[in-house]
This record gives sequence, structure tokens and C-alpha cells, in this order.
Amino acid sequence: MKCRFLLWVILPVLLASCSPGRYPASLLTADSLSSVRPDSALCLLTRLAADTADAPLSHRMYYRLLCIKAADKAYLPHTSDSLIRPVLHYYIEGGDPRLLPEAYYYAGRVYRDLGDDLQALSWFQKALEAIRQNGDTDVHLKSKIYSQRATLYAYRKMYREALAMYQEKLKISTSACDSVDMLFALRDIANMYRELHRPDSVLPYFKRAKQIADLLQRTDLSRMMQSQLSSAYIEIQSYDSARAALAEALLQVERPNRSAVYSIAAHFYKTIGKTDSADYYNRKLLEIGTVYAKEKAYRELTGLLIRQVGNPPLDTLFNGWLQYADSLRTLDRKANELKTYADYDYLKSEQENARLKEQNAHNRFIIWIGGLVIVTLLASLAAFGQYYRRVRQEKQEQQRRYMQIIAEQRKKNEMLEAYLQEKKQLEKMQQEMQKADGVQDMKKKRRLELINHVLEKNRIETEEDEEAREALMHSTLYAELQQRAHAPRGDGFVTSEEWDELRRLSATAYPHFFEHLELLCAPNENEWHVSLLIKLLFRPADIARLTGLKPSSISSIRVRLYKKATGESGKAESWDQIVLSL
Repeated sequence: MKCRFLLWVILPVLLASCSPGRYPASLLTADSLSSVRPDSALCLLTRLAADTADAPLSHRMYYRLLCIKAADKAYLPHTSDSLIRPVLHYYIEGGDPRLLPEAYYYAGRVYRDLGDDLQALSWFQKALEAIRQNGDTDVHLKSKIYSQRATLYAYRKMYREALAMYQEKLKISTSACDSVDMLFALRDIANMYRELHRPDSVLPYFKRAKQIADLLQRTDLSRMMQSQLSSAYIEIQSYDSARAALAEALLQVERPNRSAVYSIAAHFYKTIGKTDSADYYNRKLLEIGTVYAKEKAYRELTGLLIRQVGNPPLDTLFNGWLQYADSLRTLDRKANELKTYADYDYLKSEQENARLKEQNAHNRFIIWIGGLVIVTLLASLAAFGQYYRRVRQEKQEQQRRYMQIIAEQRKKNEMLEAYLQEKKQLEKMQQEMQKADGVQDMKKKRRLELINHVLEKNRIETEEDEEAREALMHSTLYAELQQRAHAPRGDGFVTSEEWDELRRLSATAYPHFFEHLELLCAPNENEWHVSLLIKLLFRPADIARLTGLKPSSISSIRVRLYKKATGESGKAESWDQIVLSL
């Protein structure tokens, strides 16, 4: 009836509001229920079995993991590892990494129920490692893992190891502000100190746990801690305190705590000589006690019955049997402790070997990556060196070309200047000789004629260039460009045919200009357009309108051309000066 109610009330809501995440809302709800209502979670999972059969593999594996989890939370013992093995394989081989720690944890729980404590410890350790790899965020699961490991160590009488695990659990629960978890950690730490025969440390931890229970106003936890305090008071023979604490603990005993509380009560009343009360609680233990509690109850009841019969020989024989049974128990415990520590050492050795193997693989990976980085770095350095040499050679070549053009222009100017000076000197010498004897030096005369010819040729070329420049500046195209330069942006764009005509006119007006420009910087189309307009005395703003570019782009082009030509950084105006000098 309960399952049917859960199905008809919750399931339609889940199906109507299915989560858009990776898993169906029904499975996520079952996961949430497993922690607080495991019986309800099992009921829901049973109803979902048919629907999950055809679901994707990730959903089916999540469903199986939830079945194991809910059964574990409901205190149903695991009788086989057949369900957990495929779940483990799936999550280890690439399933949802967020669920891998939980898969490891419940593998440990399964193998603990199966009696394979060593295997359980191994899976718990792997669960901790998986949590760290996921960012160490699942503190609740981490706390449970330390608690499970501690319990396994405690059952094997490895109290120091168990104490260390419980102390780790206390740190985690304290950092997570989980008061209930802190209470149980304090209780368990106190019990480990008791087993290690350190009574001075027992009461402080029990009292701290009792204070937390009182702050939480949890009477169930408070009474549980009163029973623990009672046992501690009995050990230090503070019987009045033990009686008061036990009286409060016995007011209402929760089912999971009955075995422990009744065992403490039986021991207390035996200690103070109230055999009837001790007999009452021992008989209670025969009904609800754990295996250990029942064994002790049977022993106490048997001894009491023998003493009541009043047969001294039988009492002596029974006490002798108890003595040797205790001796055998001690020997078995020591043998088990030796085996336990051997198993523990083996587990630690296996974990260390696994760690070293992982470390070696990591080191090999680091070496491989380091080698790859070094090779890449060397190749990059070689490529950069080659690139740098090429850039430097290109820069040197550009500088050489620039200096060559400057030198040619300077040489031409110097040569013309020298010719003019030489002409003046020759003319003066010829005039002086003619005045003196009326005879001219034929050699000097021919030299003078040659100089006059060169200068005349240069004058003619200069005049032709001036005429060509004058024709260019008064051409219809130039006038049109001047008019467009003052037009709104976008209306002054020069066509390709006009560029060709402008280049033809400029080549006549400025001989060798394009040749020198190409030699200096090998300009692209935009660059030679800008350079030509600079040569024709257009302002940068006018050039921007005529080329359809932004003023900032015009400035960038001029700066770039100067660097291409000289190999050095400079201002845009520096390129203008070079262009005007060509």
C-alpha cells in the first residue's frame, strides 16, 4: 500500500516535470530518498525497474548504483558482489566521474558485508582518491569513508589506526559544520581512547559530545551519550555519576542503541552487586543484543545460575573454563592482530606500489612533455633565428637601397654643382688668356663645350619635367581630384581608370619616381595610391577622401611605409619627406 501511494503521488509529478539534466528526475528523487527514507527509495526503484530496462546505459548503471545505495541505507546485508562489479567497471572505464567515488564507496560496503575487510579497505581508499580528483568537494561522503575505515580497523583491534581515521572524520565534520557528525566522531574517538587504555581522554570527548546533543535539543542523542558516560564512570568507579547517567539513558532507548545500553546496564548492576537487575538486562540482551552482547550475556547468566545452585566443584570448573576460554580468546586475538597488521602492511604496500606506479607514469609523461617542449622550443628558436636573420637582411637591404637613392641624388646634384663651378673657372681662364694674347686653349675650350652640353641637357630635362608637372597640375583630372578632395566622404573615390591615367601623367612629370618607390618599399595598391597623392601635394585628409580610407588608416600606411623603406620607426611626416624628395 505504501509503495502504491508513493508511485501514484510522486511519480506523476516527476514525469510531468522531468529534469533537463543528465539523469531522469525519478532517479534523482530516488537518490534523495535513499538517505532519509531508504525503504521508500527501494519501493520507488522497484517500480522504476521496467522503465529503466530500455534506458541508456548511463541511466541503467545509475539505477543499479541507487539500488545498492538504498539497500545499504536500509541496513539490508549485501550477499553478493554480482551487482556492484558491472557498476564499478562502468564508472572506472569512463562513466560519470562524479559518481565514481560513490561507486567505490559502496563496493567497500559490499565487500565489508561479505567479510573481505582488506578488499573493503582498498575500495574505500580508492573512493578517497577519486574524491580528491573531483576537487575534494563531497565532504559528506568523505566523512563516511573515514568512519567505515575506522570501524574496520576497530573490529580488527587496530585502535591507533581507527583513532586516526575518527580524528580525520572529526576534522571534516567540523569544517563542514555538521554537528551530528561531530557528535558521533567525538563518541568514537573516546571509545578508541578507552581501548588504548587512556581513561583521562575518554570523559572529555564524551562530555563534548553530550554538550552538542544538548545544544541540538536531541533527546535521543543526549540519552545515547548518557549511556556512554555511564560506562566511563563505571571504569573510574564513580558509581553515583554512573547511576544518574544510566537512569537518564534508560528512560527511552532507541532500537539501534539497545544492545549497547543494556550491556552497560548489566555490567553496572553486576559491579554494584545488584544481580537481579543485571540478570534482567542480560536476559533482554538474549533477545535484541549483538553477537558479542549475547555471548557475554549467556556467560553471565550461566555463571549466575551455577552460583545459585550452590555447587562449589561445578563453580570451580566453570571458572576454570572461563579462564582458559579467555586465554584462548586472547591468543586468537593476538593471532588475528598479527594477521590484521600483516594484511594492513600488505594493503599499504599495494597502495604504495600503486602510488609509485602512478608517480612513474606521471614522471614519464612529464619527461615526454618536457622533451616535446624542449624540441618545440629549439625548433621555434631556430625558426625565429632564421626569421630574425631574414628580417635583418631585408632591413639592411632596404637601408642600402634607400641610401643608394639618396647617394645617387646627392651625386647628381654635386656633379651639376661641380660642373657649374668648373664652367665659371674655365670661362674666366679663357677670358684672361684671350685678353693676354688673343689665343684660347683648345683643350679647355672642348672641356667647356662638354660642360655646357651637359648643363644644357640637364636644363632641358628640368624644363621638360617642369612642363610635365605644370601640365599635370593643370590637367582636367587633377582639377577633378582637387574638387573631389573637398567633397563629402564616399563621393570622391578614384576609379581604376583614373588611377592609370594619373600614373601615366606622373611618370612623365616625375621620372624614376615609381622605380625608386618600388625599390624602396615594394608598395601594395593602397600604399602606392597614398604615396602618389602625397607626391601630388594632396593633404592627408584629402587623400582619405580620394582613397575611401579613414584618416587613421592613411597615417598608419605612411608610418608603415617609412619603416619598410628605412627599417626604422618614424612619424608619418617622415615618409612624406622621402616621397617629396624622390
